[in-house]
Amino acid sequence: MKLRLHRWIWLLVGMGSLFSCARMEEAQPYDSTAEVEAFYEKEKDFFTFATAEDVPKDLQWQDGMEQPEIGDELATKGGVVNRAIAAFPPTYRTFGPNSNHSFRGEFHDNIEMGLVNLHPDTMEVIPGLAKQWAVSKDRQTVYFRLDPEATYSDGVPVVADDYLMTFYVYRSSYANAPFYSQYYGTQYKNITKYDDLTISIKLATAKPKTAYFAALSPMPRHFFHEFGSDYAQRYQWRIKPTTGAYLIDEDKTRKGRVIVLKRVKDWWAKDRKYQKNRFNPDYVRYRLVRSSEKQFELFRNGEVDLYSLNDPRFWNEKTEIDAVYKGYIKKAVFYNDYPRVPRGLYINNSKPELDKVDVRVGMQYASNVQKLIDFDFRGDYRRTNIFCSGYGKFSEPTIRAREFDPQKAREHFAKAGFTETGKDGILKNKAGKRLSFTISVAQDPLTNRIVLRLKEEAKKSGLEYQIESLDGTGFFKKVMSKQHEICLWGWGAGPPYPRYYQNFFSENAYEKGSKTPKPNTNNITVTVDPRLDRYSLAIRNATTEKEIKDNSYAIEKVIHELAPWVPGYHRNYYRFGYWRWLKFPQKALNVRVSSEPFEAHVHWVDTEAKEKTLVAKRKGDTFPESLEVYDRYLVK
Repeated sequence: MKLRLHRWIWLLVGMGSLFSCARMEEAQPYDSTAEVEAFYEKEKDFFTFATAEDVPKDLQWQDGMEQPEIGDELATKGGVVNRAIAAFPPTYRTFGPNSNHSFRGEFHDNIEMGLVNLHPDTMEVIPGLAKQWAVSKDRQTVYFRLDPEATYSDGVPVVADDYLMTFYVYRSSYANAPFYSQYYGTQYKNITKYDDLTISIKLATAKPKTAYFAALSPMPRHFFHEFGSDYAQRYQWRIKPTTGAYLIDEDKTRKGRVIVLKRVKDWWAKDRKYQKNRFNPDYVRYRLVRSSEKQFELFRNGEVDLYSLNDPRFWNEKTEIDAVYKGYIKKAVFYNDYPRVPRGLYINNSKPELDKVDVRVGMQYASNVQKLIDFDFRGDYRRTNIFCSGYGKFSEPTIRAREFDPQKAREHFAKAGFTETGKDGILKNKAGKRLSFTISVAQDPLTNRIVLRLKEEAKKSGLEYQIESLDGTGFFKKVMSKQHEICLWGWGAGPPYPRYYQNFFSENAYEKGSKTPKPNTNNITVTVDPRLDRYSLAIRNATTEKEIKDNSYAIEKVIHELAPWVPGYHRNYYRFGYWRWLKFPQKALNVRVSSEPFEAHVHWVDTEAKEKTLVAKRKGDTFPESLEVYDRYLVK
């Protein structure tokens, strides 16, 4: 499993409406080679060309082969996994406009290979596209020897120039990708090509887990040779050759309806130690079904192989069905050790009244999240206290989210000028402005239950929440353009360390020199504070784990003080139901650090079991009812 630095994006979006138009006409071809070479020449301090003799002779090379295998040796290849998705991807691009969508992990993040990866059970560095690596004594430069057998899905070898290309495309203004431009422009100092299979990458500062932070995914030169000012349009629906096991199957995919991944024929890494028992099905078929209720109906009928049961209503009620009683469908709960999604109400600090700390603190006291957990989630979820929880020793342990308290809420609202109560019970200020704000959400039955509960409870504090339910596309665009007042949102979180920079650094809040919110950045609360800048930058540039810990503790205290969001809820597990022909490793799924059962691709399809199950279903025969509990990683 590739645990990427940018795995923070988790969206409540649906994007299917973008596909009512026919496939756009291909742009005229051109070659950007000269422009790329001119860029390298201009940035000659960053892009260095050396020889194999220039590689230091005293390096200690590692190969990471001491870690346990991933997956199950009983896994078999073949078959089709049928899944449902609520939103079709708006583009096949993995960076640039609209690329941070909910499907990105399925065809890129969990599949594409970096130079090295992190083992999903031990969190130690294991090989990816690099067969060996060595870290300099100052822990700032990493030398990589590429696997000579590594190729893209189109058969073209992976070479050193593809990594130079990575820096070119990410730093280019053509990409229109502010995060990547910022990150790759500030966090790296140099890339050196020694020969086609040997490179070194120098970080801006020394890092713990240095090899992991220096690891990149390659950008194939032959695919990006037309990269230019029309990148977003030209590459909108082009399928990038992959180094991983799966590729979008253009022949079987129907835009706006079905997207299919196919296992790469003769994948170069299929016999490698950490890959051989993974990526087993021949195809993964994703059918667009916007309604969660409809998705469940397809699941109970066997047209979808697995369904998430994290919603207590589905876990406790919807699975009281014959298919479960008769053993055709199994239920499972897996307790994981994974950073928790910071899910809650994100408050746009640039909007009138919401720019006041007392209003935001009052909103925290007025939001009865605990009642939501106790009644709507039946006590199955936990209250989130801090922005980056679930990172072990790096997560601040003493801060507690402000509990529901209408009296304290009103005290803070009064400090912000909302002292009078209207006939409807909603507070207003002397100018007659009501204490009323809109929560924007993506259409979904569970989301609707959440915001209706919060709306009902907020009235007790004199606060009105209006609800704006949007289709996924409209919701995503509104939030990323910073036009919302409040939104129900959650960012994807990933190991190994907390990250705050993209969410709270001031450069990501406003356009330079203006009070216009900066679109398409992850600072959706439009928060600006010099302390947040200082601490988030210190974490990004930390050279030791102690620095990460100390600054994480400090920044959480500032976030708690400023109240740019209302902390919500999280789980320390994931629950799912699956048809008995779908198989998982018996050793607690073998993926301690995972957020959902398919993430590490350790599952497989037992075609014989599928045939037996379908025959039994027709005849009315049964199997033992099954509830599997994997609690090896349950944090007490």
